[in-house]
Amino acid sequence: MTTRQSQFVRSAKRRWTAKDFAESIIPISTAVAVAFFFVDGGAKNFLDIANLPYGIGVVSGLIGTNLFLVMMVLAARVPAIDSLFGHDRALDLHKKLGKPVLYLLLVHMAALIVDSASRVNTDLWSEIVTMLGVNDLLLSFLSMAVMVLIVVTSLVAVKKHLSHGVWHTIHWTSYVAMYLGIFHQFTQGTLFAEGTVGRWYWLSLYVVATGSIVMFRVVLPLLRSMRHSLVVENIVVEGPGTVSITMRGRNLSAAGFRAGHFAHWRFLAPKLWTEAHPFSVSAAPTNDRVRITVRELGDSTKILQNVRPGTAVWFEGPYGVFTESVRTTSRVALIGSGIGLAPIRALTESMDVNPGELTVIGRARSEEELFLMDEIIRLAHAKQGTVYTFTGPRGRRTSWLPWDESERGVTISTMIDRPAEVDYYLCGPEAWMDSLVADLRSAGVPSHRIHNEQFAW
Repeated sequence: MTTRQSQFVRSAKRRWTAKDFAESIIPISTAVAVAFFFVDGGAKNFLDIANLPYGIGVVSGLIGTNLFLVMMVLAARVPAIDSLFGHDRALDLHKKLGKPVLYLLLVHMAALIVDSASRVNTDLWSEIVTMLGVNDLLLSFLSMAVMVLIVVTSLVAVKKHLSHGVWHTIHWTSYVAMYLGIFHQFTQGTLFAEGTVGRWYWLSLYVVATGSIVMFRVVLPLLRSMRHSLVVENIVVEGPGTVSITMRGRNLSAAGFRAGHFAHWRFLAPKLWTEAHPFSVSAAPTNDRVRITVRELGDSTKILQNVRPGTAVWFEGPYGVFTESVRTTSRVALIGSGIGLAPIRALTESMDVNPGELTVIGRARSEEELFLMDEIIRLAHAKQGTVYTFTGPRGRRTSWLPWDESERGVTISTMIDRPAEVDYYLCGPEAWMDSLVADLRSAGVPSHRIHNEQFAW
């Protein structure tokens, strides 16, 4: 193994170790949350059938609330989390936790209603009415209603009918749900009574979750945008409904932009300033310029085609692990489809490779949709890399390739020698990437050498 190859391996191992540690925080924090209850004598509730609803209600509430706070941190765009897992993976876990958290908190509510009703020997509906008369419990019921709304709007069948702005507004209310539900936790029962360790532990969790949201969703983006003072410098038409927007700013190196990163960009122009949209960097960033390439996919991106030079731009980011930082070996393949070629172009420019170590594959339905391909070819050839371009309708056998190549049995192994020894960076439509990943796995490529990222929301 060469010295250069050893450096890639050591860097990858350090990152994997850090990821393992970070992933352990979720089960450990959940165990600590439940431990407070059992240290306080909670085990006895599971030894008596009469107290069982109380025990189930408290434990499910502790686990659900702990995971709810984890969800908040995952959505806070914390740089340390983003650099380890990627923005899309963090949001994917955030979404996966949504339903379990809702179910746990519904069990929490139902079990404690049953317990309370049995203790005063009344029916469930009467007990619910009584609880609604207690301010802190009323707030907890409202919190649960907000959480149900959030989970329902996250369902694919509902979400696809909502605009990004409406969906985003609804999900900001998750913070409202968190604070509506906090009060009863400290006023009902003795587990988190004033002066207890449990009370300070949970207060610290709320402070961490709140601080993460405020700092990384509001304060840091605002300060960065003011510090770096981005403005649109020029707009270049790249193809049908597609433009590259170059922005000029100050000391952009300090913002941490790298080839492969993306950010949420907010153009301070009429009809655009109310929403931020995710776009990848499409050229290696410099200290005073950063470029993105935008394809018309909706009303806002259509308006962006005509944004004027001099328009101020605010940004959140940069985000993602679609960068050279996740590389594990010296040989690299960059594969993009359509507008997914934008970050591929930036990586082609910045990737540190020796002659013969770089392969670039461009894929699109037509030549006109091989966006930035002329630039990619020039950059790849300058590094003595190999370039393939494919156009046409998707094939049947290997659908990430065109029909003719697919029917001839072309695969990734046809183009790349010893494919398992290569790092792959993929960007394009989700179904297309799924087909490509399947081809890579069939060729024996390990999962840690397949790098792709979705602009999740």
